Amino acid sequence: MPAPRKKLLLFDIDGTLIDTGGAGLSALRDAFIDNFELHDRADEMPKLDLAGSTDSGIVRSLYSHFAFDDDADRTEAFYLNYLVRLRENLGGSHREEGRVLPGLPSLIHRLREETDHTLALLTGNIARGAWIKVEHFGFEGIFGFGAFGDDHHDRNQLGPIAVQRALDHSGSHFAARDVIVIGDTPKDIACARACDAMAVAVATGRFSAPELQDHKPDVLFDDFTDSDAFFAKLGLLE
Repeated sequence: MPAPRKKLLLFDIDGTLIDTGGAGLSALRDAFIDNFELHDRADEMPKLDLAGSTDSGIVRSLYSHFAFDDDADRTEAFYLNYLVRLRENLGGSHREEGRVLPGLPSLIHRLREETDHTLALLTGNIARGAWIKVEHFGFEGIFGFGAFGDDHHDRNQLGPIAVQRALDHSGSHFAARDVIVIGDTPKDIACARACDAMAVAVATGRFSAPELQDHKPDVLFDDFTDSDAFFAKLGLLE
């Protein structure tokens, strides 16, 4: 039996690999209020929809909501505050609520031990926040690179960035048919469609399986506890 073509598997983080128990949302909100001195206007903060959004897109929307100028230095200061708060939340107030999602340790172990497919991240988190999260939950050293929310505010632009990073990282060029985007939101499915990749959805985040099915992913899982089904449906061992 011929070996399968090598694939590039691009994993989302929040709702797909892990649930931080609200640590990220709290850190974003509190850091923005702090950095922009909005303590007396905290009730004006809009509800933040993080499902499939990028951190930089969220910041842009908050700038627009409060009629602030988009300033690179202020944004960087905000990110630095956010990263401090994220670490504190993960190690403290949200520690008990955070978890690795079902089936992931076993699935990742099999992907690394039984295949030579490339594992990377495609996430709306800024890069520094993404690495904090995956390392905190035991995925350190698993993903060699990724495309992140500070690469572009539009998630649909991240697929080509990840493919280029794969080439830079390993010298491997992946055609669109060999790229798999894995996530838990309709925006992950749209991101896959934007770069002609396979769209794999998993109902471990905010969206139910029927809600995700409405967006017509190529493959849909309730969770990743059945690694045999994952390998079979994605054609990873053919």
